[in-house]
Amino acid sequence: MDSTFRSPDWTPLERALNAEPGNDVRRATSAFRFVGFVHGPADVGDLRVYQHSRTRVHVTLDADGRAYRYFAEMDGYGGTDLEQALLAALNGHSA
Repeated sequence: MDSTFRSPDWTPLERALNAEPGNDVRRATSAFRFVGFVHGPADVGDLRVYQHSRTRVHVTLDADGRAYRYFAEMDGYGGTDLEQALLAALNGHSA
């Protein structure tokens, strides 16, 4: 986790939730808390980490709202399916 203070960036989560048809973005966004920034792949830059308040499952997004997950075997983040990442957070299991 990046220890430098930066203001929370809600735009990627709002974009990601807006991509899901019929989603009330404002209500859905309020179910998450902003955790912070982590270093993503070199060609992507910093990622934003959000935690669902009820399930406590993290969603990790880049600035454009694309989803990532941590892969221990490569000690870093790689792309993952956005819909699966959001459903995992809402349902309380890892993607």
